[in-house]
Amino acid sequence: MVFTLPQNFDQAFVMFVPFITLLVGLVYFLFPRKVLGFCGVEAVEGKPHAIGEGRSSYAGILIASGAGCLFLQEPLALQPGLNLMLAFAWLIAGFGIMIQGLVDDGLDFRVFGRMLASLILGSVALQTAELLEVNPQMPRFAVDWVFFMVALLTAGLGLVSLLTPKIALGILKLKPQETFPYAKGEPRGVLAGFYLSLGATYLLVPQAQLFLGFVLGAAWLLTGIGRLVSIFVDRGATLYNFAGMVFEAGIGFLLIGLLLGII
Repeated sequence: MVFTLPQNFDQAFVMFVPFITLLVGLVYFLFPRKVLGFCGVEAVEGKPHAIGEGRSSYAGILIASGAGCLFLQEPLALQPGLNLMLAFAWLIAGFGIMIQGLVDDGLDFRVFGRMLASLILGSVALQTAELLEVNPQMPRFAVDWVFFMVALLTAGLGLVSLLTPKIALGILKLKPQETFPYAKGEPRGVLAGFYLSLGATYLLVPQAQLFLGFVLGAAWLLTGIGRLVSIFVDRGATLYNFAGMVFEAGIGFLLIGLLLGII
């Protein structure tokens, strides 16, 4: 695991989308209320701490995806599958926001701007992506089954966010602001794009599973850590948050521990 500063335009171009992804994740982590508010959602009545989902469910996978592409290098050629996963994550996010604009009556500048930015980032990342063979395989060993099930869960969460955003918002204890009713489709964007892309890429592209496995583990671990921070910062000391933190961080520790050979 190394990080090397870019020495020319080509290297900087490769690192651009991962860096922006990491930055977006950090903004979600540090300013969840402002970012989610810009997207048109807020906590439901009686659950003000739910705004901390920006620090966990959103920030965790964004930070892991961006940092994974930046640090899992050799030295500046992104490992197979990582930039491909990142490209599809932003493209799916852009497609989901497009659906939000058409289906959820969200044709305003905020939705259009986020859609355009997502599609541009996805297209740029795709320029640096190595197209890999799609060759899904069933797991052979117990360890493989663990990663398979976590990837399936991750992709499933992304699919729920894309197809049934109302259910996704309900799980997160969030709701559309009165002035932005179209935000009922907000989970179709970044949330759907990154969960669906990370889980599906792991399942469909075995060649990339080693490095995607690290990102998958980091995403769940950082989600749990974000929830821990939210417990203290957002006054979210609830049974839901404690259980979620243990579950998410536990999955992350398990996956990374298996990859490092300490479990």
